[in-house]
Amino acid sequence: MAEQRNQSIASQSIWTRVRGAFHGPVLVGVIAAFVAIALSVFGMVRNPEATPINLRSLFLVVVLAGGSWGLIAWAIATAAVEAGKDDIPD
Repeated sequence: MAEQRNQSIASQSIWTRVRGAFHGPVLVGVIAAFVAIALSVFGMVRNPEATPINLRSLFLVVVLAGGSWGLIAWAIATAAVEAGKDDIPD
């Protein structure tokens, strides 16, 4: 039984395992954070005169852009899920 379970876990793709760990509002927040980080890094590479490309700038992009957009998206998704749980009594 344990061997069969280990084989099924090993055969799962990385995307399936990630979706198993992150689902619902957390997944929305993580995706929004990755999009914000990617767009911010693209902006840094596209216009290096505005922001120098160094380790500190990349760290700030991850923390500020990814953190804020991820948190905002997670909060909105959580509020939407909680609002959907409200039942209207008859």
